[in-house]
Amino acid sequence: MGALRRRGIALAVVLSGAMTLAACGAGPAAGGGGDGSVRVGYISGAALAPAFVADALGCYRSHGLDVTFQPINNPADAIAFLSSGKIDAYVGSPSAGMFNQVARGANLKMVASLGSVNTPGDEPAPSGLYGAAGVTKVADLKGKRVASLGTVGTATSFLLGKSLESGGLSLSDVEVVPLSLPDMTEALRNGGVAAALLVAPYTRKAVTEGFATALVDSKAAYGKETTSGIMYGPNLLAKNRETGVSYLRAVACAAARMQGDWRKDPEIVKALADFMKVPGNVISGGGLYAFDPTLKVNAGTLTDMQKMFGSHDGTLTYDDALPAEKLVDEQILHDAAGGSQ
Repeated sequence: MGALRRRGIALAVVLSGAMTLAACGAGPAAGGGGDGSVRVGYISGAALAPAFVADALGCYRSHGLDVTFQPINNPADAIAFLSSGKIDAYVGSPSAGMFNQVARGANLKMVASLGSVNTPGDEPAPSGLYGAAGVTKVADLKGKRVASLGTVGTATSFLLGKSLESGGLSLSDVEVVPLSLPDMTEALRNGGVAAALLVAPYTRKAVTEGFATALVDSKAAYGKETTSGIMYGPNLLAKNRETGVSYLRAVACAAARMQGDWRKDPEIVKALADFMKVPGNVISGGGLYAFDPTLKVNAGTLTDMQKMFGSHDGTLTYDDALPAEKLVDEQILHDAAGGSQ
């Protein structure tokens, strides 16, 4: 695989209070030939919370949407389902699979970013690289098994790579073991892996039960990156685009409600705990993610992911980094902020 060129195409989506106003007021019924129904595939995690609590907060209903959720364990499946039209949107993270499909001509794009670990002050990061018993530093992981949500090419493998880099290693120095988030905690507990890239609320479980410790400062390792977001397929990007606009407004409605320490909001905590099927104290006492109410896509992260994955033979099927306009639909987010009204 040749070296990927970093192409700094900045997104100039200027979204301020307009997004909140457009999102939280009752919007027009979803149009574009659609009936307001949206099939959403998702990976469970607190970093994606606005999309999950929007239903309980009435945001979907106020925008004329009927949203059904389909859980997905393997991010690669999500890209296949999105490409084939089995789902309309994917609430999760971009991946090498998405990049490869776009390089082949598929109409898949990021339309929003969600949770970031870059919370203010001394608030600890809600995700990070955690070592099992006996592992005290990143260097201890050389040649060891390390768990990630999916193989090299997933967003969590990217965050894992950034974490390893902070300790002088790379993805090539460890054996990446793909596991679901619940299975990672058990593998850490029983010694099946030496470390895992965990996300909230599983980070809290690992620490409170004493079977894992944080190995890196995640804010320093990847605080500027945003890997959680929303991707659309052909239906919401083209055929039923107005429904896609309405969906983003509904999610922005929920994101506006989740500014500051949303863990202190009982309605948010209950809604997210019910959706994720975990006790409320796991949410209220778990990690805090920051949500940009504008949902602005972090295009720099997409470039950084391609650069990292391009150094692993067979992960990407092309040589030169795809530019932002190939991976992000800037206009649909602008329209959701009221730019088309």
